[in-house]
Amino acid sequence: MTDLFTAALDQHKAGNLMQAERLYRTVLAENPDHPFANNNLAILLRVQRRWEEAVACYRRALNANPEDAHLYNNLTCVLSDMGQDAQAAKVGMLAVSLRPDYAEAWFNLGNIFRNLHATDAARGAYHRAIRLKPDMGEAHSNLGDLHKSAAELTRAMECYRTALRLQPHLPQPYVNLGEVLKEQGRVTEAITLLQHGLEQHPHLPVLHSNLLFALHYSPHVPPEVIFRAHRHWGERHAAPLAPAVAPSFSNDRDPDRRLRIGYVSPDFCGHAVSCFLEPLLRGHDRGAVEIFCYPTSRRRDETTARFQAITGHWFPLTGLLDEEAVERIRADGIDILVDVAGHTCDCRPLIFARRAAPVQVSWLGYPDGTGMAAMDYRLTDAIADPPGVTDRWHMEKLVRLEDGFLCFRPLRDTGFSPDLPAHRNGHVTFGSFNNNAKISAEVVAVWAALLQRVPDARLVLKSRSFADPTTHSRYSALFTAQGIAADRFELMLHTPDQGDHLRAYDGIDIALDPFPYNGTTTSCEALWMGVPVVTLQGGHHVARVTSSILHRCGLDDLVAADTNSYIDIAAGLAADRDRLAALRRGLRARMRNSPLCDPYGFARQVEQAYRRIWRTWAEGPATGPGDPVRPDMDMHA
Repeated sequence: MTDLFTAALDQHKAGNLMQAERLYRTVLAENPDHPFANNNLAILLRVQRRWEEAVACYRRALNANPEDAHLYNNLTCVLSDMGQDAQAAKVGMLAVSLRPDYAEAWFNLGNIFRNLHATDAARGAYHRAIRLKPDMGEAHSNLGDLHKSAAELTRAMECYRTALRLQPHLPQPYVNLGEVLKEQGRVTEAITLLQHGLEQHPHLPVLHSNLLFALHYSPHVPPEVIFRAHRHWGERHAAPLAPAVAPSFSNDRDPDRRLRIGYVSPDFCGHAVSCFLEPLLRGHDRGAVEIFCYPTSRRRDETTARFQAITGHWFPLTGLLDEEAVERIRADGIDILVDVAGHTCDCRPLIFARRAAPVQVSWLGYPDGTGMAAMDYRLTDAIADPPGVTDRWHMEKLVRLEDGFLCFRPLRDTGFSPDLPAHRNGHVTFGSFNNNAKISAEVVAVWAALLQRVPDARLVLKSRSFADPTTHSRYSALFTAQGIAADRFELMLHTPDQGDHLRAYDGIDIALDPFPYNGTTTSCEALWMGVPVVTLQGGHHVARVTSSILHRCGLDDLVAADTNSYIDIAAGLAADRDRLAALRRGLRARMRNSPLCDPYGFARQVEQAYRRIWRTWAEGPATGPGDPVRPDMDMHA
């Protein structure tokens, strides 16, 4: 029996997993409670995602050896894989009670507490793991994640740098350190760091996606370079996964029938994206389309419950491999699959790379194309993407919606103050509640010039990252270096309650849009709360979104062509308090009566676009534009 187990272990170490599984099962046929054979077989089963069988193996092993902390720790990992984190935490506590010096068990317990949102317990578990094993880079990295989530960016950065020093091969610290640098407003450093990380880990899609996202924040990277970077992402990560032979979709090609539309998103929750996704789903004509929602994140809140209530079909893809998700979507017979994430957090672009539906569309959640040949279309409009200008920067065919590509509904129904703050304060208050990563030194210079032009004005910035003392000090220094006294600007912290966040606009007279990365949700929220927004129109989508929003509300005169006119418009508005007061009183009604807040009208134009692109596929050849035939390629890339 010992020789047979040794042979199984040798096959396991050599990577011959089928032979190893066969030999382990032979051992267990003679001795069902063999603890080591059960443990090792469970490890193989976990890799194959055969979790229930793995749990059964661990239970048998523990029956034979009930004080083995390693067995409890391994069982903890499988239970967590299954989403049973509460049970996993109990098992993990048994592991560390049996062996308090077991660093790996404390690390795993920290991960489980984190999943359970028990932040203090997770932090304590990671610290215990580090005390026991100071060179555990993974624990330093995950501890950094907790600091990052709490906006303790400097401490997070220290953790990630420590992790990379201890274990330079770890990819995750590169991913998250790049995010921290971006959140501190150090965008050039973030891009450099992510590029270096990509050199070390060229086949890690999420690292590459984070680099793509970061490029949009820099005023120094032209759109053609950003496009080439996206196309490179598609060639490296997506193209090798395209089916060698076009999938044979059995969808009924009737061009006029009810369509099955699938939406893939991590943001079916209280997220900025849901302010625009929810109106579309509410406005959809259920006689024309049947809606399927595919969440890719486990985040849930009251907004999630609203989405579930208005959705016909709800199928989370969390816990599924990309291949399994594709099978799920194909089994649902989806006609048009819509990606609402692009290269943002918890995105799943490689589902689309594998061609999950006959027609695949990108919309909303990301300010650019995907870089994938497998993505057929992108919904936008003629202001955000001028015809003949931005088409060349997309792999997708651009579908321009006549009344704009956005429809807005605030997360919270909050009243606004019709009284102009300037009348109360005796001075005009400019404001921007955008992510501070969008506020580059170049933006600060323009805003400082505006404050010098309007010498009695104040500026209020509001961003989550200002909770980090280093970031707060950095932005204060940027303004004081431009000659702006500290009493003329305020750096406000993040407001967790959405109502409180919106009511903060009660103190703002004029909103300033950053550039080249415009606001989207922030621009709509400001207008909703009666605050006009001044924007600088750039050359590509990310720099033209607010222009599109303002056009829908008849406020094109707030769109500037260059920084000088940006300052002129904002200063002119500050000088005309009668107009400011009239705008404040009338902006919400103006929005409500515009295409920007017409969910049914917006849904009709989206459905018409879906119908047109569906007809193109339905009336095309059996391997039409949605099903390109690919040459043979290595399918295990």
